[in-house]
Amino acid sequence: MTKRPTKLLPVWIAVSAVILIAGIVLFALMGFNTSPEARNNKTVEVSYGVAVEITTGAEEKLQETCEAAFEANGLKPIHENLVVEIDSNSGSVTGDKKLVYTFSDSATGAALEAARAQIDAAKSEFPATADIFVSVHGGEGSLFGESIWRGAIALAVGAIVVLVYIGVRFGIGAALTGLTVCVHDSLVALAFLAIARIPVYAFAPLLYAGVAAVVSLLLWLVQCIKMRENFKEPSFKSLSAEEAVAESGKTALAWILGVGGAIALAIAVCGGLATAGVRLFLLPALVPVAVAFYSSLLLGPALHVHVKAAFDKRKLKSKRYIGKAKAQETKD
Repeated sequence: MTKRPTKLLPVWIAVSAVILIAGIVLFALMGFNTSPEARNNKTVEVSYGVAVEITTGAEEKLQETCEAAFEANGLKPIHENLVVEIDSNSGSVTGDKKLVYTFSDSATGAALEAARAQIDAAKSEFPATADIFVSVHGGEGSLFGESIWRGAIALAVGAIVVLVYIGVRFGIGAALTGLTVCVHDSLVALAFLAIARIPVYAFAPLLYAGVAAVVSLLLWLVQCIKMRENFKEPSFKSLSAEEAVAESGKTALAWILGVGGAIALAIAVCGGLATAGVRLFLLPALVPVAVAFYSSLLLGPALHVHVKAAFDKRKLKSKRYIGKAKAQETKD
């Protein structure tokens, strides 16, 4: 017995509606979770070698020196973090550590530079092999934000191109389903990020929406390719729209899992090997990929059954009208 894609359509619609409504409510109340590392903030980083760690009280003294320098220059960190540095090639601990102090964007460059100079001047109080290095970082968030916006626009253009191609190559019906699923996936991905409180950069949500749109359309394109191939076969001619979509979905399953799995694996591997800042940006991108999987395997086919049925009915009606017109011409 052929599985009916539309049987659970009300369930999929209800699931999406609950996620969207909850996401809208939480976004209105709290917005997205932009953690201190993800905001457009400024940081002072104090790196030091193992000599500080093995010297009794040296680590605490270095931290106190930093805090005194900030206080003397009217600065108050909004976030403090101790990072154990790891070699990017071997994955082993290097023995070096780094104190990362995050300040709001309102902190002036002059005050941060003065604090840096004060901490730098105190290096003589620590072992000669301490390898203490102090650096100030600011403005990178704005530059990163600009690149993300350009990336979001590029993804949006790419989604439009794929959608137009689907419409030209596979028909308006397939394009309508693709557009619906594309918009759905973008909104649900954003809603899930708001609900799960997954840390994102303040300027990145549109990029995640773009990722959802592009991945959604790519997976739907796979469905369309398989449907076009299958619907040409004689065995599909006698099937209803629901049966035809269900049978075609079985043959497309392996391709969808392969394409979507490759995208997810690439993001996960890059996120695992990247630095903490890049990882913070990459790993949330798995959410739109997961949403695209859901819509491509469940929601999309169930919606397309109704679209295909409507277009098949229209096509049949058109053929009957043409047939009657030809019969009338022959009779006349």
